[in-house]
Amino acid sequence: MEPMFTMTSCRYLQYHRFVPSTLEGTNRRFLFTNNNNTRNSKRQRRLSTTKIPPYVWATLVGTTSVLTYGYISGLEEVPVSKRKRWMAVSSEVETRLGNQEYHKLLRHFSKDILPPTHRASRTVQRVGSRVGDAAIQFAARHDLHYFSSKMNTNKNITAFTYTVVRSDMANAFVLPGNHVFIMTGLFRYVHNEDELAAIIGHEMAHVLARHAGEKMSESMAKNLLVNLILLLDPSGVFASIFLPATTLLRDLPHSRQMETEADRIGIQLAAEACFDP
Repeated sequence: MEPMFTMTSCRYLQYHRFVPSTLEGTNRRFLFTNNNNTRNSKRQRRLSTTKIPPYVWATLVGTTSVLTYGYISGLEEVPVSKRKRWMAVSSEVETRLGNQEYHKLLRHFSKDILPPTHRASRTVQRVGSRVGDAAIQFAARHDLHYFSSKMNTNKNITAFTYTVVRSDMANAFVLPGNHVFIMTGLFRYVHNEDELAAIIGHEMAHVLARHAGEKMSESMAKNLLVNLILLLDPSGVFASIFLPATTLLRDLPHSRQMETEADRIGIQLAAEACFDP
């Protein structure tokens, strides 16, 4: 019986087994190269599609430049403390709003305002006029143009107005435009003119330092940030966290800082008016 496979047939089979394997390897290398090229082209197309257009960069750079210029140009210095703060409200707008509020309060307290001939009114007027003169000199010495220019426009204008209101509340406050209000309940704790001069000087210091305008500017900036946050998060969750956080971490400490500045300037005004605060 003859063998089924001869040497020749074995060589033939070996040859034909070798050829397909070689071709298969070549095909694999070709497919691998093709896949790499495809992935590279897809990556390049993806990078080209995600590239930020030049006009977007121009808008970002322009907006940042405008905001930076607006912030730097709006910086002002508080007298005595030399603290820098950003002011978005002009002194003219601040004074106009203060005058409007002053007339509203006059109507509101019309039945409780003491007449100028009242003893308390005369005392406040006498002490306030001396401290007011010291405030004018203070503004000229520290080049507070927003205060001294208003005094120079009309030589007959009174530096400050003083309104004494009959009330059990122990309080005093001032409005932009140099309007000082004193509640009669405060006289339970004020025992002499020196102490009254310190209180009036404290209120005048708020005007000299433009603390009301600073609070307006901060309110405007906070409202702008809240609107931007609501655009990014319409649900309002982040805004509900942002507002209490800014009140606790920024508004309350900053309000205390402004009161400290008013104390320092107010004591200086009372002392320059020859009182012993």
